[in-house]
Amino acid sequence: MTNLTIVSACDRNFLWGAYLLASSAARYIPDVQVQILETGFTPEDRKFIEQFPNVGLKPLEDNDPRSVANRKSEALLSADTDFIAWLDADCFVIGDIRKYLIPTNGKFQIRIRGEAENAQVWRHHYTANDKRGELPKAVADQWRKDVAQLDEPRIQSACVTNCFVIHRDHLDLIREWKAQIAKVIPARDAGPVDKSDPAYFMTDESVFTSLLAFSRATPDICDLQLNKDPKAHVAHFGANPKPWKRWRKQTWYTRPYVLDTIDWAKANGYSIPPIPPSLRRSSWLSSYLIIWALEVKATAKSIVGKLIRRI
Repeated sequence: MTNLTIVSACDRNFLWGAYLLASSAARYIPDVQVQILETGFTPEDRKFIEQFPNVGLKPLEDNDPRSVANRKSEALLSADTDFIAWLDADCFVIGDIRKYLIPTNGKFQIRIRGEAENAQVWRHHYTANDKRGELPKAVADQWRKDVAQLDEPRIQSACVTNCFVIHRDHLDLIREWKAQIAKVIPARDAGPVDKSDPAYFMTDESVFTSLLAFSRATPDICDLQLNKDPKAHVAHFGANPKPWKRWRKQTWYTRPYVLDTIDWAKANGYSIPPIPPSLRRSSWLSSYLIIWALEVKATAKSIVGKLIRRI
């Protein structure tokens, strides 16, 4: 598939994420080009990633103090194929996803949160007059002012920027994303979440949603296909901890695929970074017990919290 490049970016804390992304792509979609921008990698780190065919590594320019999450545009703009797929460096390919990579409308595929999920994201930002499930009015008003293009929003829910695909004809949107981040996100590394600014607390995601809502450069959006097929999809490890630190209930289903991919890499002669305990087959029971111990703890904490609020 020469008309599409998968791009990502990370720092050295995500070496194992980059390795799992690169190795799973090499295993399941070996003809798809993957390009990862990095910062802080050692020469040895680079060898772990660059050993896979069709996987390249480039340094992030050392000119922006913001977190890597706010520099996704640099990776997207570095590709020269017709279609460009962004995958976070904590994403993992399961199965042959090639038929799902090209947007069904030929322009742009991204996941827009449903009403219940969107209500959960903005739960601390709603006022009495806001409609739960939509964007808070104060946030939408701030975005309208900052983007200064459209009067009415094209969407009423936040997008998810961990995985999306865009045609290069619409890279003006990505250039706007880069410029808008420079405009509204402080030049410091506050991580992917910064609660100091309610309108942009999800940083890169908030800025991207503001553009999808109010920018004239936004192309027509079609549904994300890369998260629907259990046998061929992009898994996202999401919130901390990541699997190379400790497994979470939400990502436990990926463990057989992750361990099989590590075994596949070994069997095919690829070098593997030092394997952390959570990614060893011998840790199945301990990892599983930790997950459920933490689930019990979280449930107990929730029940106690509800009882206290009733008192």
